[in-house]
Amino acid sequence: MSNKLVIVSLLILSLTACNLNGQQRRMPSAKEMSERQTEMMVKNLDLTDQQQKTVSEINFKYAEKFQNLREEAKGDREKMRTLRNDLVNNKDEELKDVLSSVQFEKYKKLEEERAKEMRNGRRGGRGER
Repeated sequence: MSNKLVIVSLLILSLTACNLNGQQRRMPSAKEMSERQTEMMVKNLDLTDQQQKTVSEINFKYAEKFQNLREEAKGDREKMRTLRNDLVNNKDEELKDVLSSVQFEKYKKLEEERAKEMRNGRRGGRGER
């Protein structure tokens, strides 16, 4: 009887620990988000040193705005979607001035692929669920 009690207790503890780990996932900082975005762009778009510097600044600026937007929306998904779309459009306009037309088209395709992956349940390069 006591062996069964120990096994059940261990099972409950392990399930609780697994659940807590999932809840502790935090949102990346604006700096982390912009660095990840810039790395992706450098890797895929063959940016010059000057483009890399400017793109990094743009990415950080909009990552901060996105973080503020998330706080402002307070869980209102529709408001978040509308405000996010405005931010994306503004960011794209700034990137058009920095990237060549070929680079910008490639960037848009990469963003579309990333959005499609997120809609299909794959986020942040963690693989399939």
